[in-house]
Amino acid sequence: MADARLRFRLAEASDLATVLDTLTESARWVVSRGFPNPWPIPFPGDQVRPSMEQRALFLVEGPTGTPIGTVTLQWEDPRFWGPRPPDAGYLHRLAVRRAFAGEDVGTKILAWAAATVREHHRTYLRLDCLRSAEGLHRFYAAHGFLPVGEVTVEGFECTLFERPVDRP
Repeated sequence: MADARLRFRLAEASDLATVLDTLTESARWVVSRGFPNPWPIPFPGDQVRPSMEQRALFLVEGPTGTPIGTVTLQWEDPRFWGPRPPDAGYLHRLAVRRAFAGEDVGTKILAWAAATVREHHRTYLRLDCLRSAEGLHRFYAAHGFLPVGEVTVEGFECTLFERPVDRP
């Protein structure tokens, strides 16, 4: 799969079970590794449907159409980032099926998101991550993200990350 092309498509109502299963699988894996997990298990549909209705939830498919991940890409995020000028895209709920772990799917999702943000003439790709999720912090830092602040939302202490999208 390393050389295969991924397909990113807007998730439809018929994809809800697949998206929820992917998010639940990811949350279970995080917990099994002893890491803090802010995601409910099982992941509830009411937390995903608004992103689907806003056309911000994407299903990531492999070359044969197999669902391998999911990600939400929003054009504003006042909940975590407050009011901002329209200069960024905001990532949430990036999850990869465990069967595809180690195949750089997360890296490819970040590259797709950066390219999409660039196509929308925006400057930054932003995301939030639990402050205690050091492994994720390292992953995002390796992909050019810098910590730019901290915020507590609904009791979760998060670090805010951003990176410019002017590079592939």
